[in-house]
Amino acid sequence: MLNKESFILHSDWNDAVQLFLQDCKVRNFSRESIRRYRNGLEKLQQHLNALELQLRALTPAVFKNQVLPSLLNESLALRTLNCNFQIYKSFAQFLSKEGWIDEPFDADIKPFKLQPSSAHTFTDEHLFQLLALPDRTTFTGIRNYAMMLTLLDTGIRLRELAKLQVTDVLLDEGSLRVNHGKGRKSRLVPIERIAAGELKHYLLERGILEHNALWVNLDNQPFLPGGIRTMIARYCQSAKIDDIQCSCHTFRHTFAKKYLLNGGDVFTLKSIMGHAQIETTEMYVELFDSDLQAQHEKFSPIEHLAGALHLLSESEVKSK
Repeated sequence: MLNKESFILHSDWNDAVQLFLQDCKVRNFSRESIRRYRNGLEKLQQHLNALELQLRALTPAVFKNQVLPSLLNESLALRTLNCNFQIYKSFAQFLSKEGWIDEPFDADIKPFKLQPSSAHTFTDEHLFQLLALPDRTTFTGIRNYAMMLTLLDTGIRLRELAKLQVTDVLLDEGSLRVNHGKGRKSRLVPIERIAAGELKHYLLERGILEHNALWVNLDNQPFLPGGIRTMIARYCQSAKIDDIQCSCHTFRHTFAKKYLLNGGDVFTLKSIMGHAQIETTEMYVELFDSDLQAQHEKFSPIEHLAGALHLLSESEVKSK
């Protein structure tokens, strides 16, 4: 551990950030996470320079009274601010843990409470239109149909889908193994009979290749996220779906909505979707609250028994 004196001698911002990012690499952070951390700290550096503040002068009071107002004046989206706050929190705790500053300057950083944003989802009509488009007499049609069913049935992210390997398809177990989830976390995701059947059909058409990538193009090369994104966009355009944002992530939102409407619990949903925090999953409950309420009214056992209960009530009154 470096002592405070050596920090003062080597207190250059770039050195501090570089050491922090190296620590992130040691902790096996993904490249995307490290990139976001670097960008967030560059943003903080800009504000410190504008305020003529040294890193070692950052105390909770200074951050709250000088830096935070400067950040808020930039009028960034609250969600972006919360992401940056998480980065600053990790950075401050790293510096404090190493003994470079007396106390973390994140002590007064509180995330903003966000109102649930709208989540675009496909209607059943949208799904019928999309799934009717692939020409399943061709290899690309078989592949694209299986991909859309996989997205809808598992709720996995675009990059998770693109990075699937043939060995990740565990049809006998009825699941997919996602090895490249957010934060590099692995998880098993259930896949049901219909989607699994189409996936099996696709695997037969794919055949045995020199590489293990599950999804391939006509040149037998891995089908990359950009190509998948373009494929979905073209299908959405052909289906004339223009009333919602139509993307791979819309399949993910649709999966979450239908899972909850069909009686799935939020804790299992968290595991399937690979959320780090239960609050992220609970956001879907808030987003689809009116739909869940309508579903409850539709299947409420009391409502179904309403007629019988009414008759029972009348018979009791007559007997008295």
